[in-house]
Amino acid sequence: MSAAAAAAAAVTPPAVDEERWYQEQIDYVRTQVEQMEHVDVQRGQEAKSIRSKWKRELFLLFEDPSSSPSAFIINVFVTFMIIFSAILTTVETIPKLRKGNSHVWFALELVIVAIFTLEFVLRFLGHTDTWRQAWNHLKSVVTIVDALAIFPFYIELALHRDTSYEFRFTILRIFRLLRVFSAFKYSSLLQLSIEVMIVAIKRSSDALLAFLLFVALTVVLSSTLMYFAERGTWDEGRQAFLTPDGEYSKFSSIPAAAYYSIVTLTTTGFGDMVPTTFFGKLVSFPMMLSGILLIALPSIIVGRNFTHVWEAARRFRVRQSPNIRTQRIG
Repeated sequence: MSAAAAAAAAVTPPAVDEERWYQEQIDYVRTQVEQMEHVDVQRGQEAKSIRSKWKRELFLLFEDPSSSPSAFIINVFVTFMIIFSAILTTVETIPKLRKGNSHVWFALELVIVAIFTLEFVLRFLGHTDTWRQAWNHLKSVVTIVDALAIFPFYIELALHRDTSYEFRFTILRIFRLLRVFSAFKYSSLLQLSIEVMIVAIKRSSDALLAFLLFVALTVVLSSTLMYFAERGTWDEGRQAFLTPDGEYSKFSSIPAAAYYSIVTLTTTGFGDMVPTTFFGKLVSFPMMLSGILLIALPSIIVGRNFTHVWEAARRFRVRQSPNIRTQRIG
């Protein structure tokens, strides 16, 4: 057997090994799906443990859109307002639209903040059956982001000034878009895509970690070489490295050269730092070629695992729900 044939045989597993590999993928996907479903089970158990009837209904209204038509409508409305708020926050930064229309933007922001404040209060009341439940709700990441996106508006009103020049905390409303992904569990295709992507990335973690280690070593080595090639000569009077033209060198340190290496390896090429010496250009050439691999390899690693895990997940979903047509998830 030739060396090429031996290598091909090593890469292409036998049918039995392939079936075993797919079974491992299916088992892994089953574990991930069960973990996701366990969250919904815990939420249902938490709702049943609430003693107050109106608090239980309030909890289900905001936490479980599938509990009733009203809960579903509220979930859709809140999701729409989150998306609308994110778009409004983005568009508001355009100077031409903001100029002379500050009262319009203030009115829109007032309405949005009022809606989010009402949702925040009602959602909190649904988690106040016990002190422990209320504390767990308050310290959750979602609640903290919601609070940071709402309360700065009231601080601005109290101080009678715009704090956007210091820091625009309302930009944190953009992070509320993460809550939109909770609606994906009602779409089989979207849910399957997210699950497969998560599993594929986890399956690729070892290869990606090795790849990142290779990139880090490349950056350290290339930035060190670029530093010694492009730093210039030291000027005692100015206490800095100078180029032959008498200007301050942009490759004045290894971290500065590392910035150039990263920009070059990622094929970005801002052009703010350019090598001028022959040795510096010689070092830059293999960095440019390595940048092509930098973009291609992660796509190949994750893409291959995504294809295999998608097929495994599709087979698992078909076995799990035989009444669902294959084309809805395939």
